[in-house]
Amino acid sequence: MPKQPQVYQPDDRYFQQVMSNPEVAKDYIKYFYPDIASIADLDTLNPQKVKLLSPHLKLFSADVVYRCRLKAEKGAYLNFCLLFEHKSQPDEHVSVQVGLYIFLLMQDMVKQKGRKLEPVLPLLFYNGEKEWQPKTVRQLFQGFPHFEILKSHLPDFEFLFEDAHRLPPGELLKLELSYFRTALMSMALKHRVDLIFQYFEVIFEGASDKDERLATITYILGVAERSADEVMEALDQKEFGTKSKVMSTLEQLLEKGQQVGKLKARVFNLLKTSTRFPQMSAVDLADFTELEVEKVIGLFDQLAAPGQPELLGYIQAQFLPEIKLSTEESTKLNQLVADLLDSRR
Repeated sequence: MPKQPQVYQPDDRYFQQVMSNPEVAKDYIKYFYPDIASIADLDTLNPQKVKLLSPHLKLFSADVVYRCRLKAEKGAYLNFCLLFEHKSQPDEHVSVQVGLYIFLLMQDMVKQKGRKLEPVLPLLFYNGEKEWQPKTVRQLFQGFPHFEILKSHLPDFEFLFEDAHRLPPGELLKLELSYFRTALMSMALKHRVDLIFQYFEVIFEGASDKDERLATITYILGVAERSADEVMEALDQKEFGTKSKVMSTLEQLLEKGQQVGKLKARVFNLLKTSTRFPQMSAVDLADFTELEVEKVIGLFDQLAAPGQPELLGYIQAQFLPEIKLSTEESTKLNQLVADLLDSRR
């Protein structure tokens, strides 16, 4: 079977975009962990570009690492690893996954000549539908034979864990006006879409620029499972200060969405037509589907080479770059690619 295309996950994308903003990360640490904020010089918070050689890092699709100095401690640094878990079914073994990440980061420090080993604090944020308290490594082994004798020899750490379920709207409204409040309210109310629309004005008060509004609207559209048209209709009944800016951003999304929708339809049509009419030339196919002839010729070249993943990768890279597919679209694309390859055998 073809390799599974990347499916759009609004939570992952939004969390990474939001937490890559140092001001938001700073507010996050201050709000949830004031004791740690009191010893960390958060004004020196600096995002880290970390490249670790382990396929297991795919366990988390959105990771952001920061490094900052400790207050009144010359040459002492602290690392924050912001991790996100949004599965509707909480992960029983998340402590093993987080532990791997922490030790890989510390191992990378050890490999750097002259660098001192620094603490890595995992900050895990969860907004799945079910309430959840992740188990520590030791808790995973409770009930194991002779646990009381063995437990002191097991690796262990406590989580800096936040569950969006425990954040009532009333408390969120007390937050200072900021993009942090915007993001936190949007993600905390993910499973209470009616409240997202109820607090729409409050949510967007903290989105101060176009990129922040665009990211937040895109996220809300993704989790609310409503079209931009439906959201625009709902907003048309409301009056708030940033309404014109939000509506303008929505209109841009509508236009972009229409263009993306047309492009997807053309690509799917290309695959179906190529399957049904294998004798049709690349030039005729490009003309029929209104796609670039050079890319269609490239598709023919890929068809002549063995291997389904290569064909699917070419289609995604050349025809659908940076375009996220829904689960249904992903399944459809896989099937169309499989049908096309079968027709050429």
